[in-house]
Amino acid sequence: MKLLLVEPSQLRCRIGNILRLGGIEDLQEVTSGQEALRMLKQQSVDLVLIGPYVTDPPGPELLRQLRQLEGHQHTATLIFLETPTDEHVLEVAELNVSGIIVVPFEDAYLLARVRETLRRSHKAYRKQLHIVRAA
Repeated sequence: MKLLLVEPSQLRCRIGNILRLGGIEDLQEVTSGQEALRMLKQQSVDLVLIGPYVTDPPGPELLRQLRQLEGHQHTATLIFLETPTDEHVLEVAELNVSGIIVVPFEDAYLLARVRETLRRSHKAYRKQLHIVRAA
């Protein structure tokens, strides 16, 4: 499974280390939303993790632009929020976010959420593939 982590701060190193120590090896890291969008125009990933300090564009806008890219309307996404308001939660929910991780977070919680999101995403893909084959 291929993951993309978008975060400009030192938190990117912590998240990356947690995931690698948890057995997730195919992890690409970028520091800006624009860099992520350029990469996603050229390749697909199984999960995009959008950190809390992403700018250019900020997290919710990055998610909105990601959903507009061909082939990424249903890409699994986890977004990190420091102090999520109801407005923030509703905004990202409307953009079909796979989950929200509130900062600060426990290492084990992050790893569990990533694994669960990948499992659900893979299961949905297999179900979609089965429907296409049946038709």
